[in-house]
Amino acid sequence: ARSHQRLPYCPVADLSFRVGACTAMLSTMIFAGRIPADPFFVGVHLEKDPLENVTGISAGSAWQAEVEREQGWQHSYPSRWLQRHSRQDLDDSRAKSALWAEEVKEAMSHAWNGYRQTAWGYDQVHPKRGKPNTWFNLGLSIVETMDTLWLLGFRQEFDEAQRWVEEHLTFERAKTKPDSFFEATIRLLGGLLGAHSLSLRPIFLQRAKELGDRLISAWPPDADLPNSQVDIGANLSSHIGWRGRSFSTAEVGSCQLEFRYLSHHTGDPTYAIFADRAFNAILQATPDKGLVSANLLGNTRPVEQGSTITLGAHGDSYYEYLVKQYLQTSQTEPRFLERWKLAMQEMMSRLVHRSSDGYLYVAKEHDGNIVHEFDHLSCFIAGMLMQGLHELPVGEVPQGYMEVAAEITETCHAMYDTTSGLAPEIIDFSSGQKVIKPKDAFSLLRPEAVEAMYYMWYYTGDHIYREWAHSVLEGLNRSARTTHGYSSMEQINSIEQKMTDSCESFFYAETLKYLYLIQADPELVPLDKFVFNTEAHPLRIWRPGVDAPPSGGLRASASGEGTETR
Repeated sequence: ARSHQRLPYCPVADLSFRVGACTAMLSTMIFAGRIPADPFFVGVHLEKDPLENVTGISAGSAWQAEVEREQGWQHSYPSRWLQRHSRQDLDDSRAKSALWAEEVKEAMSHAWNGYRQTAWGYDQVHPKRGKPNTWFNLGLSIVETMDTLWLLGFRQEFDEAQRWVEEHLTFERAKTKPDSFFEATIRLLGGLLGAHSLSLRPIFLQRAKELGDRLISAWPPDADLPNSQVDIGANLSSHIGWRGRSFSTAEVGSCQLEFRYLSHHTGDPTYAIFADRAFNAILQATPDKGLVSANLLGNTRPVEQGSTITLGAHGDSYYEYLVKQYLQTSQTEPRFLERWKLAMQEMMSRLVHRSSDGYLYVAKEHDGNIVHEFDHLSCFIAGMLMQGLHELPVGEVPQGYMEVAAEITETCHAMYDTTSGLAPEIIDFSSGQKVIKPKDAFSLLRPEAVEAMYYMWYYTGDHIYREWAHSVLEGLNRSARTTHGYSSMEQINSIEQKMTDSCESFFYAETLKYLYLIQADPELVPLDKFVFNTEAHPLRIWRPGVDAPPSGGLRASASGEGTETR
């Protein structure tokens, strides 16, 4: 009964028959060598309670697919997939991915139980020692993981997280310190809004509003750009001393999806006004430019600072939010589209290169010179190109971008060709070939490569991307798995694979989410109805002046499903 809520949909009402069939399938998999016969299977203690520990009962979805095939039922696939693949190939891919999806659920269960048992209520966990780690002192991992729990069908865990939010997440009495405005926005605010967007439970919007009221303290009077740090509990902000009057373009240009969503769903335009002030300042500082400097100077009427151009750290999500702001408001603000198109044209002509060993990558510029290195962070570009190509009006984006996206994704997949099966932070191409420098041979278990694979699969249905994503999961289980979760790695390309005993909250929010979504049904998060913020929190799209916020507004009940539209 405890595990019944996690079972995938199946047209069989009798639970005993269903369990028996799934158990038979599991036995068949063990016999066939698909699953080790060892009773200790990747952390699953079979002697305790197989229904509780084998999350979702492995192979349940695969068995469902087999039943559908035997009964002559036809699963519905996107028409864009059927133009590229036979129904038989798609059915085969679906059957395989059902098994892989259960493996992701098991990984999520292992990681979440490790956090829950050893660091509940703290920001993050030390996954080797099983000790808590504090950053914001606001239960960051709970807030970040809620929408992942919802999508994976972990409703009991989601409800438990909601109770923590209701009973313990308070900002007024929080013992906080100055911390990153950017990270607080994309992780904490984004996590609350993602949970609201999927569940429509108004408690999440209420907490998001309380947080938003404090985040806007980041803007000094009359400033266009927010300070880099906020002390959420004290409701104060400051700018990091070593930065002087410098501001990261990506940081000030990546709060708009969250603040605009908050304004739309609360009816309070304040949040959007502040966020738009920052983004408009970037656009005004860089007229007629697509690619812009990674840094700005001054918080009022800023100008470009320096000449570093990158779609990696300090530049990446500015370009992502250009196109996603256009999509978020149903393609009603063409200034975002035009600037994004110009940025992509300039990226193609100035930054896209091919190494002598055949890898396509997006380089950087510094003082007009090409820096031939490729950040793992930059893998997001492939997904951004695919989303633009398929969600924007026909003819707005060149068809050739699809091949560029596919080749970038292939390069990102190649980053995992290491001793550990994990990818480094940066690949160096200055020699003309793919090289991992020792200083860059660490892994934070980042999501961007799997994100690229997800978008490529979502729009093409190509099974290869599911295979690649599954191989990433295998590398994680082989090299990063610990007693209490998964750990970042100091060295990914040597026999001695030393762990850092740390796990970023984005591992739950992004890496595991994308690993699951690529194996799930594409309609679980339809991309014509949602955009992901840069931390993979799904936010609903709306039409300004037409769509009222859905149920779950602040006037609805604070517990359970929202029932009243604002």
